[in-house]
Amino acid sequence: MKLSLQNIGILSSADISLDGITVITGENDSGKSTVGKVLYAIVRSFNNLEESFNNSKLQYIGNKFEDLTNLMLRLESSDIDNFKLLAKVFSDSIFSSYKLLRKGNDVDEITNSLNKLKNELSVIKNSSIKNNILSTIDEITENQNIDLDSIKLLNFELSEYFKNEIGNQFTNKFSKNKKASIEFETSIDNVAFKTEENSVSVNKSPQNFPFKDVIFIESPLFLKRKSKEFNFASLRDKNNYLNYKINQKNSSKTIFSDNSKKINLLNTIIKDIISGEFTFNSDDELVFTKNEQNFSLNSVATGLKTFGAIQLLIENGTLNSNTLLIIDEPEVHLHPTWQVKFAEILVRLSKDFAIPIVLTSHSPYFIEAIEAYTIKHEYKEETNFYFAKKDKKGESSTITNINDNLNIALNSISEAYYTLQEIRDELY
Repeated sequence: MKLSLQNIGILSSADISLDGITVITGENDSGKSTVGKVLYAIVRSFNNLEESFNNSKLQYIGNKFEDLTNLMLRLESSDIDNFKLLAKVFSDSIFSSYKLLRKGNDVDEITNSLNKLKNELSVIKNSSIKNNILSTIDEITENQNIDLDSIKLLNFELSEYFKNEIGNQFTNKFSKNKKASIEFETSIDNVAFKTEENSVSVNKSPQNFPFKDVIFIESPLFLKRKSKEFNFASLRDKNNYLNYKINQKNSSKTIFSDNSKKINLLNTIIKDIISGEFTFNSDDELVFTKNEQNFSLNSVATGLKTFGAIQLLIENGTLNSNTLLIIDEPEVHLHPTWQVKFAEILVRLSKDFAIPIVLTSHSPYFIEAIEAYTIKHEYKEETNFYFAKKDKKGESSTITNINDNLNIALNSISEAYYTLQEIRDELY
């Protein structure tokens, strides 16, 4: 699998493989995080939650029915005779339509009910109210026909997710004359995205898209303590979605459930490192448990929480071969020793469970640890290292593969060390 970007954000070009572990490094504001944000927006758009869609649709049309009710009430004061005539038709049409919608009935029934109301509106003298009622009915009819598989919905989702992740500046502002493009390539299908100033769209739905879910972890990680804090409207945000997934309880086990020793081993390693584990207390709150004592998340070190997130996502089955895991600067708030240990956990997670992982990092400890453990665990062929380099003006950046020369990245991020060494030489 490969993601190709041209003139997206600060990136002038990037061709990223997504088959195992992908590590992207480079200086600040060089477009490293843009790759993860684009991937998050694409995967979430292609796998929109059915519950979220249905609730959004129900809420939208419900609001439109309220608009119709208010318009009819205004008609009562301006056109009293015809209001009495229309009251029963209106009541029957609107409320029966809403009941049908909530039950998931065929949209044709709802359309017929609304059309019955439209046919009675000719008697209304107030043209302003009549036109508003007609346009509102048309909006309801149009939007109730949007289904979960429609291109219109998919393109709406794409644009909304891209706005959340990248803002309104999808394209490189310093490359106005250059075409912006996004392409996702798999062994089965290529998906080309049309990118304009404030929208991203596709002409067709992808076939057999490889990722069914995506988890994005960025630092600092803020864990929320109760699952009830989430609702469908808030789940576009990647941090809310992460917490929503973390708060999913373990599914009930059956004889076919994966009881892999590998899962138990990974969890044991994590628990040994952090000297405890993250669990749910009797009030359904997420807490850190150490030596049989529960501690509020407010009193838990930030570095522990990233380990805890991985532990909980493994336990509840969120992380699997259909899930893309993106971690932005995982080394933040971690001691170098923990950075090395975390690198091994991620390598084993990717190899043992075929989980694709995208990482961005500034840490030479973490990057070298990823390289070392991929060699140790015979996973080097499935691991790719990339370097994001800005041009001299700092207006654009190019991401290139550095598998054959990892020193390009290590020398760049170790520059501060050499600067300090020069100062020491001058002083002493």
